[in-house]
Amino acid sequence: MKNKLIAFTFILILGIGLTLTFTLPDKKMSTLERRKLTTKEVLESGFVENLDDYMSEQIPFRNTFLAFGSAFERYILQNEESNDSYIKDGYIIEKNYHLDEVSIDNFIKKLNFIADKVTPNGDVFYSVIPDKSYYLNADSSLKLDYDDIETKLRSSIEGEYIDILECFELSDYYKTDIHLKQEAYFKILDKFLDRVGIKEEDIKYEKKTLDDFYGASFSKVPFFKPESIEYFSNDILENVHVSHLESGKREVYDFKANTEMDLYNIFLSGPSALIEIENEGAYSDRELIIFRDSFASSMTPLLTPYFKKITLIDLRYISLDYVLKNVDFQNKDILFLYSTLIINKSSILKVNVP
Repeated sequence: MKNKLIAFTFILILGIGLTLTFTLPDKKMSTLERRKLTTKEVLESGFVENLDDYMSEQIPFRNTFLAFGSAFERYILQNEESNDSYIKDGYIIEKNYHLDEVSIDNFIKKLNFIADKVTPNGDVFYSVIPDKSYYLNADSSLKLDYDDIETKLRSSIEGEYIDILECFELSDYYKTDIHLKQEAYFKILDKFLDRVGIKEEDIKYEKKTLDDFYGASFSKVPFFKPESIEYFSNDILENVHVSHLESGKREVYDFKANTEMDLYNIFLSGPSALIEIENEGAYSDRELIIFRDSFASSMTPLLTPYFKKITLIDLRYISLDYVLKNVDFQNKDILFLYSTLIINKSSILKVNVP
């Protein structure tokens, strides 16, 4: 009798699950996983072949099951490296270990190659943004040797190093994302402006908040709570001209970008190969070119009031050959601004060094 009851309960739960899966509206996207989900349309092209994918992605309470599974593996099974991520003081830290010496050497070669090619009349600066693993305990075997990285860069890269490694704290980062909060960049703004000879002004900003931010690391630890994004705006930023190579005219804070998939995309519309920001009311006539990764997307708006023009180049999405043919580097200041995540994976940069 007991076995029959268990079997009946299992069949009942399975039946309810199947009924709800096929009767409830399909979810087209998983914010948690940042990807599109399989919907009923795929069943029309092959019911049997696609049924398993459809069922697993549209099952009710799917996110709850994912969160429970993640918590079970991390706390019950004691797998502290689950999904190549760690938790420290309530922050998700993605694994960026081991230190890839070859990648660092290639990064140095690529930056020096670029600097030789652009030969500007302006100055060349470079800076490194630490990833969150920088804040692991000093004796942690999972922490990169940041002293080694800094020493190699300082001794090998042609340009002036702007040291910001010690300027931040773990609390300056999002809990569920790899990026720094925009407010954190106010800590280093004076360092950059001082190096290029521009006086920092007392600029007023309005702080605005957006809720329900599921960061890039959220899917690795899906039992975390969503957080908020804060951004700083004013009349200056609302009146500059922003142009993208791929999509034309946009805004500094772009709510037409794919924010449903990633709310961080409000900063300069998310991933983009080449962006030009022109500010007719800038505090100087200087022009700045930034070779960058995604961290610069939220920092650049704070630099915008000071430069007549800022050009952002992301070599993950565009080749250096194209850039050299289409971007004017004369009389421009050059800033290489990269996180240690890119330095430790520099093959992603589309630069062919002979």
